[in-house]
Amino acid sequence: MKKDSLRYLLLSSLLFPLVALLVIGVIGDYFTALQPAVAAYDENLLSTALALANNAKFAHGEITLDLPPAADQVLRTDKYDRIYYSVRGPRQELLAGNKELRLPALAMIPNEAVYYDGDIQGEPVRVAALRVSKGGSDLFVQVAETKIKRKRLISKILITMVLPEVFFSAAAIALVWFGIKRGLAPLERLRAEISSRAHNDLRPVAMDNAPLEVKPLVQDINSLIWRISNLLNTQKRFFSNAAHQLRTPLAGLQVQVELAIAQAGSTEWKHTFKQIQMATMRITHLVNQLLVLARAEPGDHPPESLKPTDLRDIASTAAMEFKTQAFAKDIDLGFELEPACVLGEPSLLYELLSNLIDNAIRYTPPNGYVTVRCGARGNEAFLTVNDNGPGIPSAERENVFERFRRLDGTPGEGCGLGLAIVKEIAHRHGASVSLTTPSTGDGTEVSVHFERLATETNRDGLRSSRGEAAEFDATRETKRRFEQD
Repeated sequence: MKKDSLRYLLLSSLLFPLVALLVIGVIGDYFTALQPAVAAYDENLLSTALALANNAKFAHGEITLDLPPAADQVLRTDKYDRIYYSVRGPRQELLAGNKELRLPALAMIPNEAVYYDGDIQGEPVRVAALRVSKGGSDLFVQVAETKIKRKRLISKILITMVLPEVFFSAAAIALVWFGIKRGLAPLERLRAEISSRAHNDLRPVAMDNAPLEVKPLVQDINSLIWRISNLLNTQKRFFSNAAHQLRTPLAGLQVQVELAIAQAGSTEWKHTFKQIQMATMRITHLVNQLLVLARAEPGDHPPESLKPTDLRDIASTAAMEFKTQAFAKDIDLGFELEPACVLGEPSLLYELLSNLIDNAIRYTPPNGYVTVRCGARGNEAFLTVNDNGPGIPSAERENVFERFRRLDGTPGEGCGLGLAIVKEIAHRHGASVSLTTPSTGDGTEVSVHFERLATETNRDGLRSSRGEAAEFDATRETKRRFEQD
């Protein structure tokens, strides 16, 4: 757990003081229970000392202790401890008992007991000492016992009082942990909601279940999302409007150039006009690419705009558009299509595939091949385009997805936006794009993997057969029709 986390801050603010209070409480309870029990043992020693004092007799100016051997045996008998006693006369001479017992160093007040710790033969004992008056003379009585019972008492107190306190402490800590976890759950749900969103999902964050303390934060997040959305929409509208404004004069320019080529008399002028025509076509292609890129970027297209789409239908439409371009370059354009239903925008998916096919045809040399495949495996739907062109080095495969990025020495007249558009559209659909080398060892294979829908339907709403496959060669079909004509 990181020290700068809110969970750590709450735990350190609540848990450590709680544990300290519980420890103080346990210590207080321990001594509160121990003191009366120890006092009871001390009172028992005092009772024995009083009994010994009562047995002392004063006669003929001397104090004697009438204690039969049986009584002495009873006095020393204890289940756990060893008992020691001593009775001393006014001159502190020993009248009976153990001489090892020494009187306390402090002055003893008559008829007031003194309790202190001592030792006999190296063994700790608890001593009760009493000074009483017999016939005008002082009598000093001491009773001592070892501390076995007291140690057993301490153990019982620890078991019966401290252990429940420990369990209570553990339960309190668990409740604090659970309370903090439950209290932070709304923040965790908010984090999960925001992190699970797609990059183009700019809807406001719901505030219905947000705690009162978090609502200002959610409001600020929604305000930031609103400003970002407005900024993106403004940029997108400017981008789109500028591109649309360019299309009309470019189309007119292209018509004028074609007319100039037709009317040019000299070869030099025709060559010049053809160069202008090629430049105009490149600019027109760039403008169209920018328009597609503007549509693919995050903006005012919510996730609800996605609908079930069969990639096979998208590829079939693309086959009709690119067969002429492939035939003109003598490229074998083939399609191997199986049902693959995904959730997406058909127009954008078509632009994705169109850019992949257009790139493959542009950079594949004459008499090469381009193959388009789609289908489904498990929970994924895939769309691949491979060719036997020059290929892309492994070190550059991540860089080619950047906008206006073209490899040095790459043939063709592309603008470096095709793969950037593919990546934007793929991310918009939650798909992944990868570049690899085909199994033949040359060329490039671009694969786009989507999340597959459980129920596959075509655009007419009819269920597609999973085993059905559509395989045809668009270039050969075009050649056949051309030869027939």
